[in-house]
Amino acid sequence: MTEEQLRKELERAYRCIVGFHSALRKGELLDKTPLAYHSLTIGAARRFVAEGELDGADYFVGKKPDVLHTALDL
Repeated sequence: MTEEQLRKELERAYRCIVGFHSALRKGELLDKTPLAYHSLTIGAARRFVAEGELDGADYFVGKKPDVLHTALDL
C-alpha cells in the first residue's frame, strides 16, 4: 500500500473507533446504520489481525458480500 492508502485506512479506523467509543460512553446501543457504515473497515481490521493482510477496506469493493461476511467472522 502507498502512504496515501495507509493514511486513508488509518482515517477510516480512527472514525470507526471514535464512533463506537462515543456510543459506548453514552450508553447507546449501536443500530445497524453505524455497523453497516463501518463494516468494510471492521472487515479489513479482522483480516489484518487474523491473517496479517493489509489490503484495507477497498479490498471488498466489487466483491460478493460473502467475502465481507467471511472476514467479519474471523
